[in-house]
Amino acid sequence: MSTKKLPLPPIEDLKESLIMLKEDIYDEYIEEGDTLPSICVTIGANIKGEWAYQTGDNSYSGPAYHYPHWAVIQLYRRSNCRELARDIREQLSELMDYEWSQANEI
Repeated sequence: MSTKKLPLPPIEDLKESLIMLKEDIYDEYIEEGDTLPSICVTIGANIKGEWAYQTGDNSYSGPAYHYPHWAVIQLYRRSNCRELARDIREQLSELMDYEWSQANEI
């Protein structure tokens, strides 16, 4: 079995994308049962290292939809984007691990 690392989105790229998305969190974006404005963000990725993100978690037309593995987070204005980027990578790693190991067996 290969010991090569999974081709996950870089933490810095994810962090910068989340920082930019914070600008789109409007006061009226409050999820049911929550008290603070936020945006749901979905990051789709594959084992080739390609990835994209979209707001929401079930859009059939967003750029993340066509990727087989999804990480979903809730982004708030005061979220620590580096920590969220690590969470995204952890979610994707768990989802991609089996496919990666199958594709890279010796």
